[in-house]
Amino acid sequence: MTRISLILLIVTGIILSAAYQQGGTSMTKGNMKERNEIESKYKWDLTHLYKNTDEWKRDKDLILNSLKEFEKYKGKLKKPEDIKKVLDLYFNLMHKLYRISGYAMMSYDQDTRVSDTLALKSISEKVSADFGEATAFIEPELVALPETTIKKLITDKNFKDYDMFLKNLLRKKSHILSRQEEELLARTATFASAGYNIYSAFTGGELSFPEIELTTKEKVTLNQANYTKYRESPVRADREKVFTEFFSTYMKYKNTLAQSLGSQVDANIFYARTKKYKSALEASIFYENIPVELYENLIKMINENLPVLHRYLKLKQNMLGLNELRYYDLYAPITTGIQDTYSYEDAVKIAQETLKPMGEEYVKVAIEALSPGSGWTDVYPNKGKRSGAYMTGDHYDVHPYMLLNYNDNYNSVSTMLHELGHAMHSYYSNKNQVFAKANYPIFVAEVASTFNENLLLNYMLSKEKDAAKRKILLGESLETMRTTVFRQSMFSEFEYNIYRAAENKEPLTADFLNRTYLELLKKYYGDSKGVVKIDDLYAVEWAYIPHFYYNFYVYKYVTGYIAALYLSEKVLKEGENARKPYVENMLKGGFSDYPLELLKRSGADMMSKKPYEEAFNIFTKRIEELENLVKK
Repeated sequence: MTRISLILLIVTGIILSAAYQQGGTSMTKGNMKERNEIESKYKWDLTHLYKNTDEWKRDKDLILNSLKEFEKYKGKLKKPEDIKKVLDLYFNLMHKLYRISGYAMMSYDQDTRVSDTLALKSISEKVSADFGEATAFIEPELVALPETTIKKLITDKNFKDYDMFLKNLLRKKSHILSRQEEELLARTATFASAGYNIYSAFTGGELSFPEIELTTKEKVTLNQANYTKYRESPVRADREKVFTEFFSTYMKYKNTLAQSLGSQVDANIFYARTKKYKSALEASIFYENIPVELYENLIKMINENLPVLHRYLKLKQNMLGLNELRYYDLYAPITTGIQDTYSYEDAVKIAQETLKPMGEEYVKVAIEALSPGSGWTDVYPNKGKRSGAYMTGDHYDVHPYMLLNYNDNYNSVSTMLHELGHAMHSYYSNKNQVFAKANYPIFVAEVASTFNENLLLNYMLSKEKDAAKRKILLGESLETMRTTVFRQSMFSEFEYNIYRAAENKEPLTADFLNRTYLELLKKYYGDSKGVVKIDDLYAVEWAYIPHFYYNFYVYKYVTGYIAALYLSEKVLKEGENARKPYVENMLKGGFSDYPLELLKRSGADMMSKKPYEEAFNIFTKRIEELENLVKK
C-alpha cells in the first residue's frame, strides 16, 4: 500500500484494518439509553490508550513537531545508518499516528453528537495528511538506490524489522515517482476521494426518500436503514412496494450518482496510470502481491457454480410457497417462528464453547476480551453511537478494541464472534510481530472473523435437535453464503467490467452502468432460466452500493469467506494438525510475508481450486439438509 493509499483510508474514514462491518440494530432510538446510563463494565476503556485528551494532544504535538526531522534526510538517503534512522523515525511516528487516530475515531463513534470528539477526529485526519506529505520523499529516494544496495539491506540484521518494507520497494521500483511527483500526489490525497465524499454527502443527507404506507397502515420514510429493515418483511406486497419506491428514488438521481461514481473510478485510474500500473485493478492489489489472475479466476469459478446458487433459490421459492421468485423476495425470511434470545452473558458462554477447537490459550484471551469490565468491548447501543460493529487494533501495544451494538439475538452473537475473530488476529499479530510487520493485509482481514462465525454455526447445529430451529440456522448460513460469496462476486464482476470500460475510454453514463449491472443481475439470479425474475428497475441498484467507491475491495469478502470456511472445517476435522499452522502462520503472521503465502502455509492455497470446491460442497450439503427438513 502506498502512503497515498494509507492516508486516503484514514481521511475517508475507512478503517485501515478493514475490519469494519456496516449495519444496524433493530433497537429504535426511543429504546436506546444515553451513554452515561450504560454500566461502565459494558463500555470500552479508552484510558488504556490515553488517560485524557491532554495526553492525546502531547502525542499529536510530538508527531507534528517531529515531522521537521525528516527534512534533514531529504536527498541524503544513501548510507545504511541514515536509512535506518529515517525508517526508525517513520515507523515510530506512524505508531503514534495510529494511536491518536484510533483514540479520536473511537471517542467520536461512541457518541457522534459530541463536537469535541469530532474535533479530535478532524485534527487526527489533518495530522495524517501532514505525515503523508512529510514522508513522501522516502520511497522515491530509497527506490532510486541500486537494486544490489536494497538487497543488502534486506539481508542486513539491522534492517530485519523492515525487510518486508524493503522487499516491497523492490517490487514497486517501477511504480515510484520522483520525490517532487510523490509530494505532489500526496497533496492531492483529499481530492482523490471526492467522488466518494460527494456520494456520501448526497445519499446520507440530501437524497430525498418517499414515505410509504405498509399493509399494516404504518407509514415509514424509505431511507437506506428502513429499506434494509422492510425488505425482509414477511408480507410480499410490502416487499414489492419497498423495492419499487426505493429504487425508483435512485433511478431519479441516476445521472448525478453516475457522475460521482465515474469521478471516483477516474481518480483511481489516474493514480494507477500515474504510478505506471497496467490497470487500476493491478494497482489496488499490488501491495498485497495478489495476481490479477486470482481476481479473474475467482469470477470464473463463481460463474461455473451458479447452478448451486440457483438450487438454493429454488428451495427458497418452495419454502416461501411462491409460484415465481422475484428480486424483491430474496430477503424474505424462509423460516418463521419464535427465535431464541441471548443475553450478552449468554453470548460470552456460547463463545467459550464455540472456540474450544482453538485451544486453551485462544479461549482464555478471547473470553477475557469479551468479559464485562475488560475494557476491550463496547457492548450496547446508545443514543448517538455509531451503528454496526468493528474492531480496531492498529495501535499495536494496547489490546484491540471492539465496537458492538448487541441486541440479544443470534445475529448479535454471530457479529460478536466475528469481531472477536478480528481482535484475536490483531492480538496474535501484535504480540508476535514488530510494529512494521504487525498490520496484516486487508486480503486476510476477513478470514479470522468468518472462521469464528463458521465455528459458531457448527457448534449451534451440533447441539440443536429441534427441526424448526435447525431450519433457522441453516437458512441464515445459506443466506450469508448467498450474499457474501455470490452477491459480492457479482459486485466484483461489475467493478471489473466498469473499470475495464473506463480504461478503454468508454464514459460511465447512467445508461451504461444500468445496462452492465442488469446483465449481471439476470445472469447471477438465473432470470432466463426461470429462477428469479429481474425487473429492469433494479438495474440502478449499483447506485445504492457504497463499496463500488472502495477500489476493488469487495472480492476480498469472497476470498476471505472461502478461506475461512475451508480452514475452519479443517480445524474441526483434523484438530491440532490443522489448528497449529493456522495460528502460527495466519493469526501470528501479520505482514511477515505476503497473504497468499501465509494462507498457503496455513493450509489454504487460494491459487488452487480446492478451497473453492470445498466451499461449494459445504454450501450444497447445507442445501441438502434443509431440503430434507422441508420434506419432513
